[in-house]
Amino acid sequence: MNQPDNLVLASTPVLAEPLSPNLTSVSPDQTQVLDLAAKLKADKSFLNLVLVNVATGINQFRLHLANTRAKDRADARNLYSETEKLGVLQKQTLLRIERRFRSVLRTDEFWNQTASWILIRLDQWQREGLIPSDCSVAGMLSLEAGVNLTDSDEWRESLVVSACAFHTASQWLRYLDLSGQNTVEIDKLLGVQSVDAVIREPLFQDTEFERVATGYPILTGAQALINSQWEDGEYPYWQKLVGEGFIQHQIVRQSPSSQQIELVPGKAAWEIIQQFGPEAAYVFLIFSSYATDSDEPWAEQIRLKGTDLIRLFGWDKRTDITIAQKLKKIGHLVELVCSLSVLVKNINIGAKRYNVERGAMWILEGLGYAGQLALTMDINQPDSPTYEAGDPDELYIKVRPGVWTEKFLNASDGSAKEALFQYGYLAKSTLQINPYRQRLASKLAIFLTIMSRIRDDGRYEVQTLLERLEPKELLENVQKDRLRRVKLIDQWDSALLTLKELGWEIDFDPATYPESIRPAWSLSDESESGSGYRPRNWLATWLKAIVIIKPSVKIQEKLGAHAPISLKPERTRVQSPMLTSDAIQAALDAKGMTKAQLADALQVDRSLVTRWLKGQRTIQPKHLEQIKMLLGDFEQDVNAISQKTMPLITYHLTNS
Repeated sequence: MNQPDNLVLASTPVLAEPLSPNLTSVSPDQTQVLDLAAKLKADKSFLNLVLVNVATGINQFRLHLANTRAKDRADARNLYSETEKLGVLQKQTLLRIERRFRSVLRTDEFWNQTASWILIRLDQWQREGLIPSDCSVAGMLSLEAGVNLTDSDEWRESLVVSACAFHTASQWLRYLDLSGQNTVEIDKLLGVQSVDAVIREPLFQDTEFERVATGYPILTGAQALINSQWEDGEYPYWQKLVGEGFIQHQIVRQSPSSQQIELVPGKAAWEIIQQFGPEAAYVFLIFSSYATDSDEPWAEQIRLKGTDLIRLFGWDKRTDITIAQKLKKIGHLVELVCSLSVLVKNINIGAKRYNVERGAMWILEGLGYAGQLALTMDINQPDSPTYEAGDPDELYIKVRPGVWTEKFLNASDGSAKEALFQYGYLAKSTLQINPYRQRLASKLAIFLTIMSRIRDDGRYEVQTLLERLEPKELLENVQKDRLRRVKLIDQWDSALLTLKELGWEIDFDPATYPESIRPAWSLSDESESGSGYRPRNWLATWLKAIVIIKPSVKIQEKLGAHAPISLKPERTRVQSPMLTSDAIQAALDAKGMTKAQLADALQVDRSLVTRWLKGQRTIQPKHLEQIKMLLGDFEQDVNAISQKTMPLITYHLTNS
């Protein structure tokens, strides 16, 4: 949209229509104005009615653009019905519209002027016995009222308040200036999927890693799926303290036909929790990666195909189950991930305020199977062939990120700038670790993918990692059982080897991790500790040992890390004068431009800009020159941009 997210209307009348000329200019009692203003602000009915009118008006313009309505003025009730069927009147859309006028709604002037408008017209109606002309609006949406209220004070007040909401919405619509917007932009404002919207390509096209958010609650959500450390209760929960508040996950039930969520109690919740594991976490990370790549993830739908996920997980090579079984397994994993809710509780001791917000982490909007119809013939009715649905050969997944992403993944929110740098990189190879053969390796890869940005030195205590990834009782059991101790350290050594073979860099702190308990594969042939025998009481030493785990060199370079952790001389990286994807992104950030705006200026598909910035496509000379003209002389400006942004990045990483 051309306007800023929060419009300031203080310099203009709040309501669209001036007072009617025939109204006697009688100022209402100031106490009455303040009382009614407080009432309107507190009960939310008036605001909700304004928002519904605005949403209906936007949809009216949308239908006009699509040429789906007649030239004559449509009946308002039919328009309202069409808007409701579209899903535009859901809470999420109304909140999106409300945010654009939040600066107005916070002012006393708005509420006092609204109350004054209503009281003046109620007074005129009472004195003259006739409804004011600007309160008689054909087809106006109104507040619900009781029955048999004609000519009662309650009925008159309801109608005048509804008229006020209608005129307020009319003015808000004018400030939105829809005339300059196309169908895609209108659909984005309403939060609906346009037929003209670009469907993003599947992840990992011509690349081995993708960007993924690593801040809260991505970290806690992934842990809740892999470490089984849920607390019992009427509604089981997984919780982590964060500052003076906490983030909590619970199990909810939702369906594509309804965006309402319902907490699942006791035994039913535990049955779902017991099905969690690395494969569900893989789906969770894929959703997170798509959300990370979006300017407004809470407003965009993620569309995936089951067959793409099958290939991504390496299941296309499996011959033990059919394609239909694979798709049903994918569908089940999606439903598991969408059963995870998030509750964020922030506590501000200084301001003596708290804030609690609960919602589904991922809103399941569609899960549809498709396949071939099989022709069947009844021998007794050869002239009446029938068709039966065969096994599915495709699964279409539609998921929308929950409202939590507005706080944690909102790069345009000035109060959440830390989110700009709270991301890491998800390697394709991580999603192909077999969790049945290498369960600990898969858990480590998931957890360390998220932690690689937060813990950039890669140093972890063995016990801390095990506590983050395994059930609470595991460490208690290994203290008592020698066979379990040996099995656990063998699994650990094997998991580290798996990560190493996938490109992760593994090293051991010489001061805390003696060679006598290191994996045999990490020791040289000349090592005297390669006998395979561990010293007595090795468990305590091992649990306190420090292992250093970092992602591949390429990912470290993407993260802006230093030289690899292995004992190699530090390499001097020469700054290339070329127009790199990082340089373009830095220039866009510096100039306050989005990828969508750059694509529109270049008259290219928006997905192409995304692929440029990911390094998946080469920028052609023609576009290079256009980008330089739009964003400036990179040979002179990139270093200046880097000097401004790197201290901020370093600060956030150091203080994470």
